[in-house]
Amino acid sequence: MDKQLRQQKISDILRKETIRNQSELVQALTALGFESTQASTSRDLAELGVVKVDGAYRAPQLEPGQSMIVDRLSADRAGDHLIVLRTGPGHAQMAALHLDRARLSGVIGTVAGDDTIFIAVRNRAEQAKVMRRIIAIFKQ
Repeated sequence: MDKQLRQQKISDILRKETIRNQSELVQALTALGFESTQASTSRDLAELGVVKVDGAYRAPQLEPGQSMIVDRLSADRAGDHLIVLRTGPGHAQMAALHLDRARLSGVIGTVAGDDTIFIAVRNRAEQAKVMRRIIAIFKQ
């Protein structure tokens, strides 16, 4: 079986269903005609960058029209080197992973909770630029 096709199917399943463990995911794949072991599924999840949010697996990639992940987007300055980003409940980790993968210039790092992300930036000049880029990413 083509690994890329299996991983695409995993992403599709995670967008449509609530999957809480690898056994459930293997069962969902099997029901769709994809044979997969728990070990290969575990590797696929890691390679896809899947995270667990509120006990369920979530694919970190934002597909077109999925910007509702940050349905309450609110970015505020906090001092000269910090941006506080508020998201909908349970969406901060997925949004932070998306930001990390975007590799925004000027961002030193992110820390995510349940509905809040702290984004450290290099300096005040970078802060405004980063805020504009973040808003553009999620207001697609």
